[in-house]
Amino acid sequence: MVKASAASERVVPSRLVACLRDLDPPAGGAEMSLATLLAGIAVAGPLAADAPEYEPCVRDEVVSEDRMRSAWHVDVMQSGDRGEATALTIDRRIHREVSALSVEGFLSGAAWRLRSRRTQRPNKALQRLHLKRRNRAFRRWLTPKLVAAKRSADEAGGAILGVTQLDWSAGAAAAFADVGIPWLAFVRDELQFQHQDIYRESIEGAAAVCGAGLGLLEQVGERFAVKRAAHVPLPVDFGGRFGSLEGIVKAREDGRAARGGATDLDMPRIAIVGVTPEKGAAFYPRLLQALAADWPEARVDVHGGGAHAEALGRFPNATWHGHTPVEQVFVSCDVHLLTVQSTGSWGRVINEAGLFGVPSVSIDIGSQGEAVGSGGAILPAGAGVDAWVEVLRNTYNDREALGESARSHAGVIDHRRSIAMFRSLIEDVVTG
Repeated sequence: MVKASAASERVVPSRLVACLRDLDPPAGGAEMSLATLLAGIAVAGPLAADAPEYEPCVRDEVVSEDRMRSAWHVDVMQSGDRGEATALTIDRRIHREVSALSVEGFLSGAAWRLRSRRTQRPNKALQRLHLKRRNRAFRRWLTPKLVAAKRSADEAGGAILGVTQLDWSAGAAAAFADVGIPWLAFVRDELQFQHQDIYRESIEGAAAVCGAGLGLLEQVGERFAVKRAAHVPLPVDFGGRFGSLEGIVKAREDGRAARGGATDLDMPRIAIVGVTPEKGAAFYPRLLQALAADWPEARVDVHGGGAHAEALGRFPNATWHGHTPVEQVFVSCDVHLLTVQSTGSWGRVINEAGLFGVPSVSIDIGSQGEAVGSGGAILPAGAGVDAWVEVLRNTYNDREALGESARSHAGVIDHRRSIAMFRSLIEDVVTG
């Protein structure tokens, strides 16, 4: 296991201040990811160069005392609109301070009511007004608090660094700049791409722009003049979520056995987890029609809430299951399918499928190819539905070998590895 030691005193304790709309309670995977990173650096640990080769669901190896680095002091400043903190940050050595500023308002509600009928995205002009107003208000609330945080860090003789992401990152970055605190900006989805004028300064002024995967960072670099791009993998605690590797293998065997006999086992079952305008809402109906025509024995199981996912259940070769824990999805399916429209943020669910020995088929946009690795197949962004059907069929036929490769590749987002990489980045930024 990883142990703290006197060697941790080599680095003067530094302070990381996370300023953002949501962290805990989490609004989604982006908040869970950052909370995991913050909790990881709030205790002593190794840098990436000194970290062992972590294996998912396998306990930590011993890290020698001379390779340990000091814990960081971690503050979180966020909206309290979603409620009290959860186990995500409670007892994790993270100090949380909340603003009374509400997450939603009249303009965001109107943006949703007047959303596009074709894409189901919020009205862009109204969403833009909402984001600009909320970011201005967040900046006003943050600035005096950051002044106090910087004064405290200066008096203690330690460094201070900011970090932000998503909706209120423009206001957070402006407050960091007002006070003279360097910051990191995470890009998690398409938001900054859709409203580049709002988020340009927060990204281009950041000491480093962080993203999961070089492909996503390349997309960021095509639109913004970044000072530094840093790959910080998604941090997933596989063992904490799914238990032992032996238990996962056993659950997979039991799930396959429960599929209803030889007839169902011979029926190709493809799983889709989550459907949004960015993730396949317009593409999947066309694909389902092509599958029905060219591979009629294949069945598609659609998981996740919302009107887009539910609508796919109306196709005769698809079944909509609603919200389903991923461990229930991947114990029985044969192939996992994920596509995106424009922003290639790393598909965490790809590696979750891989842990269960399920290969994935995805698209060559952003970081999806890095997520899949050798554990599945990647299609070009312009591929037609016929090509998708063919690749899905080939992946199904080679599912055992590809599934083993997917399981081996899943460790690329092991949380311990990601935390070590994040620790290396922030220490490098504050030491220059």
